[in-house]
Amino acid sequence: MAWNKRDDEVNVEYERLKADLKAGTPKNAYVFYGEERYLLDDALKKLRDMIPADTAEFNHHRLDGRSFDADEFSLSVDALPVFSERTLIEVGSTEFQKLGEEARRAVVEVLKDVPEYATVVFVCPEGSNPDWRSASAREISALVTRVEFRKLSERDQKRWVIRRLAADGKKITNEAVDRFVLMTGGLMTNMRTELEKLIAYTKGEAVEIRDVELLVTPVADARTWEFTDAVIKCQPDRAFETMGELLRMPDVDAYSVVYSLASVTRQLMMARICADSGVNVKEFMSLAGVKSEYPAKNLMSAARRIPLERSAKAAEQCCETILRLNSTSEDKLGAARELTARVLLTLGVKA
Repeated sequence: MAWNKRDDEVNVEYERLKADLKAGTPKNAYVFYGEERYLLDDALKKLRDMIPADTAEFNHHRLDGRSFDADEFSLSVDALPVFSERTLIEVGSTEFQKLGEEARRAVVEVLKDVPEYATVVFVCPEGSNPDWRSASAREISALVTRVEFRKLSERDQKRWVIRRLAADGKKITNEAVDRFVLMTGGLMTNMRTELEKLIAYTKGEAVEIRDVELLVTPVADARTWEFTDAVIKCQPDRAFETMGELLRMPDVDAYSVVYSLASVTRQLMMARICADSGVNVKEFMSLAGVKSEYPAKNLMSAARRIPLERSAKAAEQCCETILRLNSTSEDKLGAARELTARVLLTLGVKA
């Protein structure tokens, strides 16, 4: 069985960008996009820092992709540097599919002849990846260096946390760093904020898992994991308490609870099949769509305890509830609570 290694593959264009920025030799045109905004912002800062601060007014041209003006863009790219070796043209909030065909054609013509002293960078908004489906957009794609700022691999996230704490004279246990990455969603902006809390308020040299659980504010995905983890471990008090906390979070509703139960029971079935077949955790993660090793290990551990027929029955109960909620006006919150109780009983909680 093949394990999808994308998360651990080298991000070639990002590594090249880092090398070019370190050498002070950026390319003439970039498109920046991706979910890891901390790294994206850091790359932008390095590009901006190549322009002397006292000349930025003349050499750093900021445009807005939402109100894109082709003539302004062309003039900015052609502008000669003033008391500087370089110019930077930064086009924020760029969504190429929204520029319109005429604007995209104008961008193509300008990008064909960017001066050596200029660097153009289109920055896509958070949550939006460039759309290259139109012919003109594909031409733009061929004229720029596309850099995706991906979330770091789980291994690199942990290394970054360990290094950051070490710089402040602190250590962190393996279990604590696993939980920290999970609770913060693995994005560096969030991790940095939560690390500052740990550094400021943790007593002693070592950061323990109890410190993480006490001080770190979990993202919605982490709270969902806490809920489903309590279910597969057959901990009813913790499950219902966490479900209440989850439902108080923004953009989370009873449907989310039901679908998270459906997802975890299917994963539990697959974990049992994988465990019985000698499949390792990495391969299970790829097959089941589990993104983090920490919950994957918990699923494999629970699956060895729970018979396959029980997790299959729980998954069936979830499917039945989803079908019912999609076809009736039943109270969804009540249905979510009832389903949680039924799944707990099915998996092994004694009534």
